[in-house]
Amino acid sequence: MVRRVPALLTVMLAALGALSISAAPAQAADVEVTYSPISLGDYCSAKVNSSSTIGFYNGGLSCYRWGTGGSGMTYTGSGSASAACAYFNPTYTYLGSAQGASQALICRYSV
Repeated sequence: MVRRVPALLTVMLAALGALSISAAPAQAADVEVTYSPISLGDYCSAKVNSSSTIGFYNGGLSCYRWGTGGSGMTYTGSGSASAACAYFNPTYTYLGSAQGASQALICRYSV
Protein backbone atom coordinates (compact mmCIF):
# COMPACT_ATOMS: atom_id res chain seq x y z
CA MET A 1 0.00 0.00 0.00
CA VAL A 2 2.83 2.43 0.86
CA ARG A 3 4.37 1.95 -2.59
CA ARG A 4 1.06 2.80 -4.28
CA VAL A 5 0.72 6.20 -2.61
CA PRO A 6 3.55 7.92 -4.59
CA ALA A 7 2.21 6.45 -7.84
CA LEU A 8 -1.32 7.60 -6.98
CA LEU A 9 -0.06 11.07 -6.08
CA THR A 10 1.81 11.29 -9.38
CA VAL A 11 -1.32 10.37 -11.33
CA MET A 12 -3.43 12.91 -9.37
CA LEU A 13 -0.90 15.71 -9.95
CA ALA A 14 -0.76 14.91 -13.66
CA ALA A 15 -4.55 15.01 -13.86
CA LEU A 16 -4.69 18.36 -12.06
CA GLY A 17 -2.02 19.71 -14.39
CA ALA A 18 -4.06 18.63 -17.42
CA LEU A 19 -7.15 20.32 -15.99
CA SER A 20 -5.30 23.57 -15.36
CA ILE A 21 -4.02 23.63 -18.95
CA SER A 22 -7.46 23.02 -20.44
CA ALA A 23 -9.04 25.64 -18.18
CA ALA A 24 -6.73 28.39 -19.50
CA PRO A 25 -8.56 31.09 -21.47
CA ALA A 26 -8.53 30.69 -25.24
CA GLN A 27 -6.38 33.08 -27.23
CA ALA A 28 -8.02 35.36 -29.78
CA ALA A 29 -7.68 34.04 -33.32
CA ASP A 30 -7.39 35.91 -36.59
CA VAL A 31 -9.73 34.76 -39.34
CA GLU A 32 -10.25 35.78 -42.95
CA VAL A 33 -13.68 35.74 -44.55
CA THR A 34 -14.24 36.28 -48.28
CA TYR A 35 -17.36 38.08 -49.51
CA SER A 36 -18.32 37.67 -53.16
CA PRO A 37 -19.62 40.55 -55.29
CA ILE A 38 -23.15 39.21 -54.76
CA SER A 39 -22.66 39.30 -50.96
CA LEU A 40 -21.26 42.82 -51.28
CA GLY A 41 -24.50 43.69 -53.07
CA ASP A 42 -26.32 43.10 -49.77
CA TYR A 43 -24.10 45.66 -48.05
CA CYS A 44 -24.46 48.08 -50.98
CA SER A 45 -28.24 47.77 -50.92
CA ALA A 46 -28.43 48.30 -47.16
CA LYS A 47 -25.85 51.07 -46.76
CA VAL A 48 -25.13 52.78 -50.11
CA ASN A 49 -28.17 52.69 -52.39
CA SER A 50 -31.26 50.54 -52.03
CA SER A 51 -31.25 49.76 -55.76
CA SER A 52 -27.75 48.23 -55.58
CA THR A 53 -27.52 44.53 -56.30
CA ILE A 54 -23.79 43.87 -56.68
CA GLY A 55 -20.51 45.26 -55.37
CA PHE A 56 -16.90 44.99 -56.47
CA TYR A 57 -13.77 45.59 -54.41
CA ASN A 58 -10.74 46.81 -56.32
CA GLY A 59 -8.94 48.99 -53.80
CA GLY A 60 -12.31 50.62 -53.12
CA LEU A 61 -15.85 49.30 -52.90
CA SER A 62 -18.06 50.19 -55.87
CA CYS A 63 -21.76 49.40 -55.97
CA TYR A 64 -23.91 48.72 -59.04
CA ARG A 65 -27.38 47.62 -60.07
CA TRP A 66 -28.28 45.55 -63.07
CA GLY A 67 -29.38 47.72 -66.00
CA THR A 68 -32.69 47.25 -67.73
CA GLY A 69 -33.03 45.86 -71.22
CA GLY A 70 -29.59 44.25 -71.23
CA SER A 71 -27.74 47.54 -70.77
CA GLY A 72 -25.20 46.09 -68.33
CA MET A 73 -24.64 47.58 -64.91
CA THR A 74 -25.27 51.08 -63.60
CA TYR A 75 -23.03 52.61 -60.93
CA THR A 76 -24.96 53.44 -57.73
CA GLY A 77 -22.22 54.70 -55.41
CA SER A 78 -19.17 53.87 -53.34
CA GLY A 79 -18.94 52.06 -50.05
CA SER A 80 -16.28 51.44 -47.46
CA ALA A 81 -14.44 48.14 -47.16
CA SER A 82 -14.09 48.49 -43.39
CA ALA A 83 -17.78 49.38 -43.03
CA ALA A 84 -18.74 46.38 -45.17
CA CYS A 85 -16.64 44.08 -43.00
CA ALA A 86 -18.26 45.51 -39.88
CA TYR A 87 -21.70 45.17 -41.47
CA PHE A 88 -21.22 41.45 -42.13
CA ASN A 89 -19.69 40.60 -38.72
CA PRO A 90 -20.44 43.33 -36.19
CA THR A 91 -19.24 41.30 -33.20
CA TYR A 92 -15.76 40.64 -34.66
CA THR A 93 -12.88 43.10 -34.38
CA TYR A 94 -11.97 44.37 -37.85
CA LEU A 95 -8.24 44.12 -38.64
CA GLY A 96 -8.03 44.84 -42.36
CA SER A 97 -9.18 43.99 -45.86
CA ALA A 98 -7.78 42.92 -49.21
CA GLN A 99 -8.95 42.12 -52.71
CA GLY A 100 -9.81 38.53 -53.45
CA ALA A 101 -10.41 36.66 -56.68
CA SER A 102 -13.06 38.11 -59.03
CA GLN A 103 -12.99 41.42 -57.09
CA ALA A 104 -14.30 39.84 -53.91
CA LEU A 105 -13.57 41.44 -50.54
CA ILE A 106 -11.46 39.58 -47.99
CA CYS A 107 -12.04 40.79 -44.43
CA ARG A 108 -9.59 39.95 -41.66
CA TYR A 109 -10.98 39.80 -38.14
CA SER A 110 -9.87 38.98 -34.64
CA VAL A 111 -12.45 36.77 -32.94
